[in-house]
Amino acid sequence: MSAMHSLAELSAGRGDDAAIAFALDFPPDQANQLAQQIASHLGESGLPRGQRVWIIAADASDDESRTAKLASAIADAGTGSLLVIHDPRDLDALIFQRRIAGQRRGGVYLNAAWQSASVRIACGEAMSVLFGLCAWFNQPAHLRPEDLNANIVLGRPGD
Repeated sequence: MSAMHSLAELSAGRGDDAAIAFALDFPPDQANQLAQQIASHLGESGLPRGQRVWIIAADASDDESRTAKLASAIADAGTGSLLVIHDPRDLDALIFQRRIAGQRRGGVYLNAAWQSASVRIACGEAMSVLFGLCAWFNQPAHLRPEDLNANIVLGRPGD
């Protein structure tokens, strides 16, 4: 069963909303192609465009031109949906994910739109997407692949 077929079944079974996050290092031309395929499969499963959020997983060190290129590449597929550029410094856009063992305060915080979605689709290498969805203060050494909590991880073609 292909990942896209699984995607259509998953979104049909969950129904509420979907978050699709692209790692910032995803090549824009490939992101456009993959976003079109994802949008098509979500549409076939009956998930309205208004119940989808497309997220550019941008960490604190990312430059604006790279972010803008990726956002532009995804915008066509996301027409009628919300397109969010993750801001790791915006505390109102983050939700607590889990505590870090051995620490009394703090924890792992991820993008609120991602955390709130019933279907989560990560596009790119899982840890790259995770780094791009977390808070600026989260240390890479404290992050685990399972923190991403994605239903489906779609890599770049050829990966």
